[in-house]
Amino acid sequence: MKILREIGLTERESQIYELLLRLGESPVSAILKATGIHPQVAYRVIDSLVNKGLVINARRNNRTFVSAENPKRLERIEEDRLHKIREAIPELIALQKASKDTVVRVSRGDDAVRALRSRGVDELKRNATYYIIGGSGDRYYKVMGSRYEEIERKRIKKKIHKKLITFLSQKNQLDKNDTFREMAEFRYLPNDYPVGSSTNIFGNTVAIIIWAADPVVITIESEEVAESYKKYFNVLWQIAQA
Repeated sequence: MKILREIGLTERESQIYELLLRLGESPVSAILKATGIHPQVAYRVIDSLVNKGLVINARRNNRTFVSAENPKRLERIEEDRLHKIREAIPELIALQKASKDTVVRVSRGDDAVRALRSRGVDELKRNATYYIIGGSGDRYYKVMGSRYEEIERKRIKKKIHKKLITFLSQKNQLDKNDTFREMAEFRYLPNDYPVGSSTNIFGNTVAIIIWAADPVVITIESEEVAESYKKYFNVLWQIAQA
């Protein structure tokens, strides 16, 4: 099965795991007979599957019997792996050598918006601040879907502050949709202009989201640019109303 190899099993591991799903608990001799694999190779593959938590072996009457774990175990393994990757990301980012040049990237689509907000919370250190200028009505919440709640809970757990400036006409939408108010502040500009984009600032990143039918995300990675936008944000913050 192709998916087994895509998640990291070798061809032999996939072959034996699938065979055990069909056979149920079986002596190793049954595997050798069904596959024609050399005994030493078969035992190495079985040991590997046992180490990965996909096969159980038992010794009875001087014979080794093996059986496949429930396929749902594959999902748990991938979830554990993803959790470890997420935990390692901040350390890996810290090791990454920062470029002296400004880096600009352009991505498109709802996934790009979700990835941006997730990245901001993942990269920011505890007690840091995520700045936002501009709103999108209820468009942002529709794009984020269930990820909105997940990311906001993580933001609060990391004690990351959120400061948002938008126009007064957006207040009703924010009151209705932005329910995670812990460690969040909102201020409003009195004038009402058509809102076609919003700007996110975190760390050394400035990201402009253009709310087209298919959202466009422009990220600028530069300490100088980010500091400039933070100063601009603070000027607007003083003008805006709570």
